Amino acid sequence: MIPNIVFISARYFILFLLYLFLALVVRAIYRDIRAPSHEAKRKVRSKKKGKPQLVIISGERNIGARYELGEHLTIGRATNSGIVLGDTYASQQHARIYRSDDSFFVEDLGSTNGTYVNGRRISYPLTLRGGDRIKIGKTVFEFLA
Repeated sequence: MIPNIVFISARYFILFLLYLFLALVVRAIYRDIRAPSHEAKRKVRSKKKGKPQLVIISGERNIGARYELGEHLTIGRATNSGIVLGDTYASQQHARIYRSDDSFFVEDLGSTNGTYVNGRRISYPLTLRGGDRIKIGKTVFEFLA
């Protein structure tokens, strides 16, 4: 026979897991509710800027370099790229940024190490918003709309 203490402990453990799950759900909802106001602040800040640009904010070289965006721009180690990176973690043709209607999109071109937007790896074209940070290899760009 199993002592009552085991059943009581199991009940408290399951109750603890339930409260932990509820806390994680509330945290996720809070983050979703808070996110639009943060994005709205970024939009207000980005409207003060001129033409859409990419600015290198960290990396091995060219920190502070600004690149105005046109209809299409490729980023990589290849010499025919719009932005040439000397970063061994970047692929020859790593990513591209293009305009569609009034929005800009970033797309990974099948790179080995991936393209990250705001810390998340992308696997499909993603709409860029002012203040977004794009990481390619060791180089981090900020998108200014």
